Parts: sequence; C-alpha cells; structure tokens
Amino acid sequence: MDNPMRDGSGHGPDSAVVAAGVVIAWRRWRLCPDESGQPRLGSAHEDHIWSAPTLRAECDPSRTWSYRLALDARQQHQAPMAGCRCGIHAYGTPELARPMGPGIWVHGRVLIGGPMFLTDNGYRGREATIDGPLRLTIECAGGDDLYSPMRCFGSPVRVKHAAKVYYPVCSEHLHAPAHTCVEGSFDIAGFLEAASVLAANLDTTIVGPAPV
Repeated sequence: MDNPMRDGSGHGPDSAVVAAGVVIAWRRWRLCPDESGQPRLGSAHEDHIWSAPTLRAECDPSRTWSYRLALDARQQHQAPMAGCRCGIHAYGTPELARPMGPGIWVHGRVLIGGPMFLTDNGYRGREATIDGPLRLTIECAGGDDLYSPMRCFGSPVRVKHAAKVYYPVCSEHLHAPAHTCVEGSFDIAGFLEAASVLAANLDTTIVGPAPV
C-alpha cells in the first residue's frame, strides 16, 4: 500500500466520496537507487516502489499507523475505506506537489480512479496512473544529512548512491557524505541517461534540468 498521507496530502477526516470515474491530481516521488544504483520511482516518504505506470492500492493491516482505530477499520477491506488511511493519495493542485528540499525528486500529474475520497488537500483513491511527463529536480545534499536544514544551492555535478538513497553533490561537497557507505556514483549526464531508461519503463518521460 502506498501512503502519501505521510506526504501531507491530507490529514483530516473523509469529507466526501466520488463514486466513479477519474480525476486529475498531482504527486511527487523520490528517485531511489536499486542494488546497482539505477533509479527507481519511490514514494516520497514510504519504502514503496512504483514499478509500472499504474499502481493499485491494497490495504495492509500490519501497518497499524495507517488506521484510525476509533473507527474500527482494521477489518479486511478493499482500499480505500472510510475511517482508514489506505488508498493512493494525491494533491489537488500542482503547487502542492512540488518537491521541497535536497535530493532527487520528480513530480507530475496522475489520474486517480475511484472509488475515492476527498482529503484536505486532494484525493485518495483505489488506483493512480502517471499521466504525462515527470519533472525532475536535483539539489545538492550539502553534507552528511540528506534532510539537514542547512541547504546548499550549488549545482550538483555528481550523484552518489548508498542503500536506497541518492546524494547529489556540487563541486564544493564532492566528499560528502563523509559517514555513509557510498556504493557508487554517476556524473549528471550519466544519471539523466539512467533516468530516461526508467521513464521508458514507466511509459512517460522525465524532464530534467538538462535534456534527458
């Protein structure tokens, strides 16, 4: 199950049900490396990989943080369900889906299929399909901690990879991260070429800071 609730895409109660059809919405994802360093499309804050253009939600009752227990939603059910946080979440506007912070992100439009619920900032539905190009941002990690508030705005020249995470670095931070076991790296052109292969597998394109 994908859970963009952790992305801030809606934390309030279910407000309405859209029973049928599809709606246009927006998502952001992190690109993360596989065992050989090649990019995969991963959910922004969950350990979940989008391996195809369309993802269908499945509720996982082992993820107890996914439930509002007061509504007794732990019974077996199809996603989405009222009172449960399961389903694929997406934002209602492209501005909300834009990446924030260092690392390697893509964002773009999706088609959310019903049944679905409205959330504070968008929708959660049964399935989502990537619809159109994904926009790539690459921002220098700037040090040992990818999530450090001390951001670097230098242009990355290399993309290092460790287990499940990329560390793009500018010329000033070529030796970062100092305390992580880095398994390999790409120059920017090489990374964009690898991203184009990922895009072809997802039946879309990835539009980067340089031609892909």
